[in-house]
Amino acid sequence: MMDNPCGTTKANVFESTEINGTPIYLGTGVNPVNSPAQYFVAWGQGVLAGGLIHTFNSKSLEQGTEWFTDEDEAERKYIKIQKLLTGCLL
Repeated sequence: MMDNPCGTTKANVFESTEINGTPIYLGTGVNPVNSPAQYFVAWGQGVLAGGLIHTFNSKSLEQGTEWFTDEDEAERKYIKIQKLLTGCLL
């Protein structure tokens, strides 16, 4: 059995897409950083290295991870990132 590196958790992706070569993921995971957040939106090449995701929020246009406590809020962010990457929200 291999442990997760510090600051990562197993990503359970239940929706994904790719826009202009950038993958976008919506899923759940256990966020062990004393946070009730369990839903995430992640985007960018390599953001889910080996099926693991960072347990902290990190945002840039090229790559990011955001955690949410509310599934609907996470879904709205997933759609917003898609629109940003297609140039619909400039």
